[in-house]
Amino acid sequence: MKPILNHGDIFCTRNPMALGRIINGMQKFWSPDNQSEYSHSGIILDSKGNTFESLWTIKRSNLNTYIGKKILIGRHINMNSKLFQIGFDKIKHHEGQWYPMHRLPLFIIPPLAKYIATGYFPVCSELAAKFLYRCYLLEENWKGKNPDHIADMIIKWKVFEVIFEGEWT
Repeated sequence: MKPILNHGDIFCTRNPMALGRIINGMQKFWSPDNQSEYSHSGIILDSKGNTFESLWTIKRSNLNTYIGKKILIGRHINMNSKLFQIGFDKIKHHEGQWYPMHRLPLFIIPPLAKYIATGYFPVCSELAAKFLYRCYLLEENWKGKNPDHIADMIIKWKVFEVIFEGEWT
């Protein structure tokens, strides 16, 4: 059964292709809990599952593109319409930007991704974290956040609730 989605929900999924496997390998290597299951993340825009995410470009899409894939959806307990609009207004200018492939090697040594970042070219997980930061729901720096960070926030932080985890149908 599909969950009731809200604007501002955050999702994570796994890319089974070579790039996704490489991302998961690097994340697992650096992860404090030695686990990494998800290699992509994004923002849910509405109850219909429309999304804002960094694919080949930063664009709007839909969760139905992940049918048959495992997905994790989380909700910050303080998210509301006003905060959603504030946050989205501050990141929507990224729409149409190309995915910053040139930044991926920086994630091999995570502090590089965090400190060598202008903020103009976020990868998928940084876009989700930047959104939460601009909603005033993430206190720490959004730069350098990878999909494993986002998944760990959803699963482990008390200010998030897991809305769904499993195969998307």
